[in-house]
Amino acid sequence: MNTVRSPEPMVDPVHRFVLFTNAKCGGTTLKRWFFTNLDLAGLERNPVRLAAAFGPGFAARHLMRGRKWTPRGEALRDSEALRLATNAYRKSYCVRALLSGATEGFFRFAVVRDPAPRLVSAYLDKFCGEDRDRPWVRSVVDQAGTNGDITFDRFLDYLAAVDDENCNPHWRRQTYVLEGHRIDAWVRLEHIAEDFAAIGDRVGGAHLDIFGARLQAAPSAKLSWGDRPPLNAAPTAEIAAWRAEHGAFPPKEALLTDATRARIREIYAADYAALPYQEA
Repeated sequence: MNTVRSPEPMVDPVHRFVLFTNAKCGGTTLKRWFFTNLDLAGLERNPVRLAAAFGPGFAARHLMRGRKWTPRGEALRDSEALRLATNAYRKSYCVRALLSGATEGFFRFAVVRDPAPRLVSAYLDKFCGEDRDRPWVRSVVDQAGTNGDITFDRFLDYLAAVDDENCNPHWRRQTYVLEGHRIDAWVRLEHIAEDFAAIGDRVGGAHLDIFGARLQAAPSAKLSWGDRPPLNAAPTAEIAAWRAEHGAFPPKEALLTDATRARIREIYAADYAALPYQEA
């Protein structure tokens, strides 16, 4: 039996697929699409179809208690409501279905992202943005930083040494949750609309227009970094000040020097070997 690691895959028994995801890989948009496509609110009006897809146990539990977390209406555009619904759905259905073996014949796909821009996005968002004072972010700074700060270079030092089990999912390798699982198709975040269209007949094509406008993408300045000095050794306060002045984070190229790209390839060697980014 395969290990089910967090974040647990999302299971859709109506369309018969298993969706593997990771943090910083379009999560809010994916959750909105998943619940819109699954239409739990519609299934609630048809208990026989609900039970046929999910089994009588889940159907009964859902009709008694699950309606309160089912996202509908404006909640499908609310990132916090989607997060809470995802957690509840994973706990109440997905993990049980995966461990029971009921999903073995389902279509399995993973939404993935080039490890280098994914890591830069996580660093900027969590260490230079509004999340920098969260305890799980501060714990990394306290462990690996200096003088209450952590540069991108120091963050790479930390990542090179931390083991998977103690690595936060926002910057843990994507293949961690995929090991031991068959993956039938990849959806690259950089080409999400195109790649979803290619598998639309397997996962449901009625709501793929959602991927025309991604949600909750951290804004980056649309400027070429050019000959400006790189920011890989800059303190987070300097990057935060740049954001305050320009209304967006610096472009990822400000942190992705030849040296940092090479280190990221070493740190995420397993991802580059398995995911469709070998030539990235």
